[in-house]
Amino acid sequence: MKESRNISSWLVGLVMLIGIGTARADHPTFTAHFSKDSVEVGDQVEFVLDIVKDRATEIGIPDFDGNPTPEQIRQRKQDLRQMSTFKAYDEDRLELIEEFPLDTLKVDGRRLHLRKRYRLAVMETGDMHLRPTILYFDKNRDLPDTLYSPDTLTLSVARYEDLDTLSFLVADPMSQEGFKVDSLLASKQLLTEGITTQKDLPFKLIEIRDYIIYGVVGLIVLALIIWLVASILYRYMRRRESEVRVMPKLPAHIVANKALVELNNRKLWQNGKFKQYYTALTAIIRVYISDRWDVSALELTTDEIIEALKAIDMPLDSRMSLVALLRTADMVKFAKAEPEAEENEENYIRAYYFVENTKLVDEAQNEGKQEITIDTKIGE
Repeated sequence: MKESRNISSWLVGLVMLIGIGTARADHPTFTAHFSKDSVEVGDQVEFVLDIVKDRATEIGIPDFDGNPTPEQIRQRKQDLRQMSTFKAYDEDRLELIEEFPLDTLKVDGRRLHLRKRYRLAVMETGDMHLRPTILYFDKNRDLPDTLYSPDTLTLSVARYEDLDTLSFLVADPMSQEGFKVDSLLASKQLLTEGITTQKDLPFKLIEIRDYIIYGVVGLIVLALIIWLVASILYRYMRRRESEVRVMPKLPAHIVANKALVELNNRKLWQNGKFKQYYTALTAIIRVYISDRWDVSALELTTDEIIEALKAIDMPLDSRMSLVALLRTADMVKFAKAEPEAEENEENYIRAYYFVENTKLVDEAQNEGKQEITIDTKIGE
């Protein structure tokens, strides 16, 4: 008997729990959100309610229409038992533009997933904090209950300065500027045509007049500066052109002598770089021959240079010194010969006095001068 009573108690408790769970399951749930979290005053935004409820549960949804007709008022009184709508939001801050029908998104057994959308216009600036609510009618109660959203929504509303306020300016003798923004006019246009923000409108002349004036003045000043700079540069370049003189080409023997001095300072053969030394030495002589007699010595072989110079009038000793220098250079460059120090010095002297004895000078300067040969230098 005692066990029967215990089982009965457990069954009663289980039934009560199931009943409580069922009752709680009958309570609708919902979430809400704005289509965007920040707008400009007078802008439009969508307010969306997503509701999940039992088929048998009646709900009441917000009513944003601040100007119902007498017929609508009578109808709402008749439908109060069904709670089709209820008033729960500040109509001074939110204006109803359009109300969409209640949509059924999904049917899950006895559970209905519903969505209600409103298109609203915001009429005041600042941050608007909204705690969404709905009503529902419990079959065990005569009065409806209120359900609150778990989260508070925040909508940031920008200032009137961000709108095209020139469309709503009216005279105001009391204002320092002499005009003010007519909020009633803005509200009227909102309800009929909607308010377009300045960023979406073409500029008016009064809005950009100062910019045009400053822009024109700036362009004129910029043009004058460019003209002044261009004039200064033009005069400077003309003066430079008159001052610049074409440098005369240095005589071939001066160019060769400078190159020979630089080569001697490099100490190539002293460091075992025989090929580089004779390559540079003969290149100096070839350039000299090209400039002195207009012979393309840089492109000719040793034999071709000797042949080309047969028609040139020059001292015999200079001719022989050139041949000896070029032959020695060929042996070093192609046969990898390594001349002794005395021979390297001798070839350098041959190159130097070949230039000195064949350079182009005035006839008056040559009178009374003795030809200097390699033998003369060695004899000294």
